[in-house]
Amino acid sequence: MKRLFIALLTIAFFLPASLFLPACSDDDGGITPTVPVDSPRKIYILNEGSFQRGNASLSLYLPDSNEVFNDVFETAAGRALGDVGNSMTLHDGRLWIVVNNSNRIEVLTTEDHAPIRSIECLPDASPRHIVFDDAGTGYISNLYRNSVSVYDSVTNSFIAEIPVGDNPDGMAIAEGSLFVANSGFGNDNTVSVIDLVTRQVDRTLQVGDYPTAMLHLPGGGIAVLCTGASNNWEDPNDDTPGGLYIIDPATRTVVDSLTLGGHPTRLARDEQGHVYTIDGGITRIHLASKSVTKDFIPGTFYNLFVDVRDGKIYATDAADFVQNGTVDVYSLSGTKERTLSVGVIPSSMVAVE
Repeated sequence: MKRLFIALLTIAFFLPASLFLPACSDDDGGITPTVPVDSPRKIYILNEGSFQRGNASLSLYLPDSNEVFNDVFETAAGRALGDVGNSMTLHDGRLWIVVNNSNRIEVLTTEDHAPIRSIECLPDASPRHIVFDDAGTGYISNLYRNSVSVYDSVTNSFIAEIPVGDNPDGMAIAEGSLFVANSGFGNDNTVSVIDLVTRQVDRTLQVGDYPTAMLHLPGGGIAVLCTGASNNWEDPNDDTPGGLYIIDPATRTVVDSLTLGGHPTRLARDEQGHVYTIDGGITRIHLASKSVTKDFIPGTFYNLFVDVRDGKIYATDAADFVQNGTVDVYSLSGTKERTLSVGVIPSSMVAVE
């Protein structure tokens, strides 16, 4: 079991997958249809692609018509997206796609998916995520530089670099501060708190081992998912358990925590007071009661997303990490409704109204 966990974590950080032919919303192998520009709602699915294969791709799902369009970036741009599509952020009506191993960020419109700019990140940064403050300034976590880059979207330039903990990953902005999860690949257990005025770390919070994901909660708090460490990979008895930590951004303190056990990854929430993680299957946690439902949706999933408007859970299946993957759509009660055929290692998702 421990070896499976190590393999999955290695894939989550470095892998992403294989050959990808332009797919279409039909199942008959016909020509890819044109994406309707006036679609009322869109769910974008970033397919990581295989490590060093340069076959990351972007898929689009239209919930109202139940149509899937694959390779929408390549179709619009006339070139491949790059090597390892790690994460995706919607800001100012544009998609900001962090292409990890290509060390760049692709910015495109959500109308016709035409690329607006390609941002080359700092050398050897291995960017993970980008978030924006109210002024439109971007902050990029640099996995290998142990830092956060400050990006001016007006001048299209980097204006600062802020040292943080080891191997920063997920981030969240609230109450004038940037909170950064320092993963350390399991050897760090801290969150750096950056003052957005001084652009310096003014305190460090201790959480569980291997913090990776962050999520804004409806009440204003920030949830931090810690995967837990695996010290001796051959000995499962020396693992530290995964956990969920709650930060009050106003006081910049950890105010609550919950031990989950296992090695959970990913983090999403609904509007009914639940958060969701993956530890093989999907785990559901009711925050108020701290009740944990393991295998709320059984299976082996790679990433997940909750559409809070439509109340749907999207869970990705990376298959063998070489062939094209799928996305299963569930109701909030855990009932499977449909399966979407997408690209190689489907991962990050975002909804656009």
